[in-house]
Amino acid sequence: MRILIAYYSKTGNTETISNVIKEALESACEVDMLKIEMVKEYSDRLPHLNPRIFFDTILNRKPRIRSVRDMTPYDLICVGAPNWYGRTAPPVNTFIEKIINCEGKNAIAFVSSGWGKKSYADDLRRRLEKRGLKVLRALSLTLKEISESQLREIRETLTL
Repeated sequence: MRILIAYYSKTGNTETISNVIKEALESACEVDMLKIEMVKEYSDRLPHLNPRIFFDTILNRKPRIRSVRDMTPYDLICVGAPNWYGRTAPPVNTFIEKIINCEGKNAIAFVSSGWGKKSYADDLRRRLEKRGLKVLRALSLTLKEISESQLREIRETLTL
């Protein structure tokens, strides 16, 4: 099975979680990583102090990104995003809009946040499903952490 883990990370939390997921899956699958990069990155201010992040998120703007890929070779697509203001980070929204040949593919959605509220993953799930992906799991994870039970959930998804 070939898996793509595509993620955007501003502070490093989503990247850390993405790497843990990769390590958990790579013994049984071929796993590729794709860091979603913006053409013009947000400034170093934290998301809650950055006006551009606030307006991009609230107004559903789609910033330009460098990372777009054809999904044809992948059996499963894992998409990771930080949760900002209860929504998916804008660069991930652009990525979802621009990916190629994703219809009918299986997906896992995961968001990172300070609280890990289960509902935080709903926005990302809806966006992926709107593009025609079949979301098998939608996880909301806390900052820089992913529990063994959540990793087990992801591994179990592979046997569905």
